[in-house]
Amino acid sequence: MRRLSARPECGFTYLGVLFIISVLGLTAAMASVVWSTVQRRENEKQLEFAGRQFQAAIERYGQRAQGGPARFPRELEDLLRDPRAINVQRFLRQVYVDPMTGERQWGLIRLPDGSIVGVHSLSSRTPLRSSLSAVAGARTGEVAETYRDWRFIAPSAEALLMSGPGQAASTPPLPTPQ
Repeated sequence: MRRLSARPECGFTYLGVLFIISVLGLTAAMASVVWSTVQRRENEKQLEFAGRQFQAAIERYGQRAQGGPARFPRELEDLLRDPRAINVQRFLRQVYVDPMTGERQWGLIRLPDGSIVGVHSLSSRTPLRSSLSAVAGARTGEVAETYRDWRFIAPSAEALLMSGPGQAASTPPLPTPQ
């Protein structure tokens, strides 16, 4: 025959394991929030890098105009291989992926004649940095509500945008066939 213990089972081990599991779960949840923020900061840095690369390439493209006023590219691919030149001229090595959307499509800032003077992300997410003072091409005091507000415009084109016969259009990309 088995003898029953005089002291009742209290279940302290079970409660201890439940407590440890809940603490580990909360710690993992907090770590994922921190990791998500770190990832978004890194994506913002990548967006700023890509935007500055486009901005500089568009500026160089415009400065290489053969006499007369600056002419800007009609398509982003013109920055990869300048169709105006006899010799191969590349102002950009690649069309960068927008780190906020994960696609190679960018919002294009165009002059009324259709030439591209800048780019912006197509993401409508709210940025971690709302002040644009650190972002290229931004005016002091501007506030970004979305990543679309991070506009990277060639410096020589800023005056053309403001003095043109109308505001430059920010065109969405053409839809891709499914």
